Order: sequence, then C-alpha cells, then structure tokens
Amino acid sequence: MLPARSDELERVQLELELRRRLSAKAALQELLQEEQREQQRLQSEFDSRLAPLRNDLERLVSEISRLESRLDRMMFTGKGVTDEELDQEADEARADEAAWWAEWRHKQSERAQHRISKSVSPMPDDIQMRRLYRTLARLVHPDRATDPDDRARREEVMRQANEAKEARDLAWMQRLLSEWSREEEELHSGGIEALRARISELGLEQQQMRRELNQLKESALGRLLRLNDRDLRRHLRHEESKLRRELALTRLRRRRVLRTLEERRESLSPSGDA
Repeated sequence: MLPARSDELERVQLELELRRRLSAKAALQELLQEEQREQQRLQSEFDSRLAPLRNDLERLVSEISRLESRLDRMMFTGKGVTDEELDQEADEARADEAAWWAEWRHKQSERAQHRISKSVSPMPDDIQMRRLYRTLARLVHPDRATDPDDRARREEVMRQANEAKEARDLAWMQRLLSEWSREEEELHSGGIEALRARISELGLEQQQMRRELNQLKESALGRLLRLNDRDLRRHLRHEESKLRRELALTRLRRRRVLRTLEERRESLSPSGDA
C-alpha cells in the first residue's frame, strides 16, 4: 500500500479542522441563543412585576404633557380657553394622527400581503415542516458521522431541528437545512486553498460570536442574570422603590401644573380682568 501524498494528508487535516470549527460555531450559536432566551425570560419577569408602575408613570407623564400644552395654548392666545375647547382641539389632532397611521398601516399590510402571495408555497405548513424535518434528519443523522467532532456537530443540529419542529418554526427548519447543505458543500468541494479560506472565515465568525456573547453577559440584563436569588430580589425591590418615588414626584408635578393652569384661567377670565 502506497503512503498518502502530502497534499492528500493536508486536505484530510484541513477537513478535520473545518469540522471542528463548524462544531465549535454550532456550540457558540447555542450559547448565544440560550443567553438570549434567559435574558428575555428575566426581562419578562421584571416587566410583569414593574409594568403596572411603569404604566401609571407613563399615563401621568402623558397627562402632564397635555396639561402643559393647554397652558401654553392659553399663554399664546392671551385669553381663557375652556376645557371643552382644548379637548376638542386635542381630539381633532389625535384623530388626524390616527387617520394618518391607519392609512400607513393599511398600505404596509397590502405590501406584506402582496409579498406573501408571491412567496408562500401552496403546501400546508405542517406538511412542509414534516418533509423538511425528514430531509434534514436523513442528511444529519449522527450515525453518519466520521469522527467525534462530526458526531457532536450532527447531534447539535438534530437537537435544534427537534426544537424547531416542536415550536412549529418553519423558517428555523429551513435555515437549519440551508446551513447544513452549505457546510457540507464546503467540506466536500473546493481545493486546499478554499478549505483554508473557509477555516479562516470560521475563525473570524467565532471571534465575532464570542464578542456578542460577552457583550450580552456584560449587559445590564446579563449581569442581573448572574445574581443569586436574594440579590435579584433586592434589585427588584430597589427598582420598585425608585419607580414609586418617581410616581410620587410626578403626581406632585401634576398638581402644580393643574394649579398653575387654574390660576392662569382665572387671571384671563372676565372677572379676573376687572
């Protein structure tokens, strides 16, 4: 048996390195997705706890803005304007704005429907999902692995495929199949230089993904996610207390604006001019 040529050995080594980097990329993608899911979960928990206070604060701020607008209107006209007149002006402005947005949404909806009608397959989603899943499973099955890294990569893709199937996420399944097909084509086509270029490209992609993962972990939500339960509850109580103080100050500001508005109205009324 003749020994393998050096270029053949190099190609085998490059293919192994490419598989290793593809597996590492898949693992990084999973870490990124898991971090994003956990941060979204934590954000939802905070929102459910703090949303009532935030909604009250937004409502008060909006009301103060309307009151200050009324006050500016009275200062500009130099005469007393009744609440009914101011309400009518505000209603007309809101109606004009609502009509503009309604027309904009209608046009956007028409464009979206047009794109869908051109791109949607007549095949029902559940049938298309089953076919995509079977195709991917046939291509990716771990028993077809050539080495431990390749098996790990295949198992990771199948795990994501099962999640996509359970979530009935057709776009995710299509993306998995497309990425797998592209990666396999890269593995089995092209010369040594193409393999080297792809390995280098994957190295850059992994660096970018690591930066994104570190940025997520260093974000405000990422740091909160790594607190223990006691510190997390303490932070939540602090946020509630801060919102309540802001609400109290905003209510005080609202009372002052109301008082200023009433004083201005009285000064501009006929009895006030006498």
